[in-house]
Amino acid sequence: MKCATDIGVLDLEDTSEDIYLELKSKCEKSIKIDGAEAIVLGCAGMSDLAVRLAEELQVPVIDGVSAAVKLAESLHQLSLKTSQIGQYGLPFNKAFHGRYQHWDNSKK
Repeated sequence: MKCATDIGVLDLEDTSEDIYLELKSKCEKSIKIDGAEAIVLGCAGMSDLAVRLAEELQVPVIDGVSAAVKLAESLHQLSLKTSQIGQYGLPFNKAFHGRYQHWDNSKK
């Protein structure tokens, strides 16, 4: 299930106990009502709440920032690089306007 809160990103800049409790309440509802067995936090501003939530909720809480960093680390440790076969197309040319117009190669 996807569950959202009304917590704004800027509200997470200095997380108050009220904000934490609102987030925890949503997580508890997902666990109780939907049978969620894990929580995936959808905002980097919630990263510092993952450990506390996991301890209190007794389910894995996945922080997207930490997960992305670990994925990047594993790709590096496995020495994986971008394919050189060329199956992926180059990005389309993009027109630039204003002060970046000198980078415009869409007409070339």
